[in-house]
Amino acid sequence: MKSIFKILVLLFSLSVFAQQPPRQVNSERGKLPNNRIKAFKTLTPEQEATLWTKKMTLELDLNQNQQDQLYKLILAKTKKVKLSIENKTEEYPSKEDIYNMHISRLDEAIAMKESLKKILTEEQFAQWELMKNKKSLKTKYRKNPSKIKK
Repeated sequence: MKSIFKILVLLFSLSVFAQQPPRQVNSERGKLPNNRIKAFKTLTPEQEATLWTKKMTLELDLNQNQQDQLYKLILAKTKKVKLSIENKTEEYPSKEDIYNMHISRLDEAIAMKESLKKILTEEQFAQWELMKNKKSLKTKYRKNPSKIKK
């Protein structure tokens, strides 16, 4: 009987120590530098527009005229974004400011979509929308993986 008891105690102690420790949340997570964001901030608007145009050329098979028009459109957008980043204040915006920022962002997205409709063919535009939707789904599920339907 004693040997059975010793074996049970041994098995119980092994199972207790075999448990994984609880995961620790890194308190420095949001404070650590993000190398991709750093690299993005070091690029000039012209470099960003060139990279974005080249990527879209590869994915959508753009001709030279479309590339030129797209480069001008993206260059204007990247300059505007850089300017808004530089003029960003440290204080938290009010609810009215947040609302206005959302409205202006949506207006810019609508204008970008209309401009792209004029530049791209119908097939290219459909492909661009598909790429955009896939990207938004990836970021959506990366933020909250529980939304993935199985």
